[in-house]
Amino acid sequence: MSNVFEAMMNQYENAGNTTTNTSSKKYDLKNYFSTYLKEGVNSATKQIRILPPSEGETTPFTVMWGHKAKVDGSWKTFPCLKHEEGEACPFCEARQALLATGKESDKELAKKYSARMMYVVKVIDRDNPHEGVKFWRFNHNYKKDGILDKIMGAVKAAQHDITDPESGRDISLDIQRDPTNGIPGVKSVNNVMQQTPLSDDPEQMKTWLDDNRTWRDVYSTRQYDYLAIVVGGETPMWDKEKEKYVSKESKERESEQTQTDELDSELTMGMQTETETTPNVVNVNEVKEEAAPVVNTVTVTETTSTVEDEDDDLPF
Repeated sequence: MSNVFEAMMNQYENAGNTTTNTSSKKYDLKNYFSTYLKEGVNSATKQIRILPPSEGETTPFTVMWGHKAKVDGSWKTFPCLKHEEGEACPFCEARQALLATGKESDKELAKKYSARMMYVVKVIDRDNPHEGVKFWRFNHNYKKDGILDKIMGAVKAAQHDITDPESGRDISLDIQRDPTNGIPGVKSVNNVMQQTPLSDDPEQMKTWLDDNRTWRDVYSTRQYDYLAIVVGGETPMWDKEKEKYVSKESKERESEQTQTDELDSELTMGMQTETETTPNVVNVNEVKEEAAPVVNTVTVTETTSTVEDEDDDLPF
């Protein structure tokens, strides 16, 4: 029995028992495998081949800790700075701040900021083998009913290393859209019965096996300032003048305030020109409706079930 098979089984048995470089990436959709279904498509079957572990690794499943948040209307996943880089993390800080209040409501909200255990595995999409090695990221499921659990069911049934380049097996993913929330999910994973080589072309096989990229090469680890804006419930954007990330909403508020101030100045100057002897000048700021103050609070609106079951987002 291969060492990879045993390592995969050991990793699966111990999954969840332990807890644990900012860079700019060029995103190419060919790098990512997803169980996404187009609108109007409710089910699909996809066949993939899981690649053997990278050099220095014992299993093909790399653990990654990340946070999920809604940014500009879309769910995004961000590698945890604390778990992955050993640095301060705005999400983890928000969690600690909420726990420190001692309130039950804050303890519940703090769960939304916990780092989530995820897996990244390199695969070949049999429907698009010309696109080469793809990275597939999915959530760990503590109820033992997630994607990894279904894959390991297929591994146990095969009783051998399904990633072996010469005698491994493809797996078939049955993907269905949940009728209650519309989210696509992997309902079952099955072995392809026949053992086959990774590729009939030796050169192609070598190219795939020699791909030494890791998830860090295709998923960005964001800066502290960027994540702090996300935790504050707003949208990060790059400010060329300040040469740093700022809040898009804050930038828009500043622009609106600047325009208002300029208009007020023009009105005031015009009134002074026409009635220079008028002792009292009306300030339009005093008569216009005062805008409600904007409070930059930590806000998460997703439910736990949505986050657990959600199809993985793309990295941009």
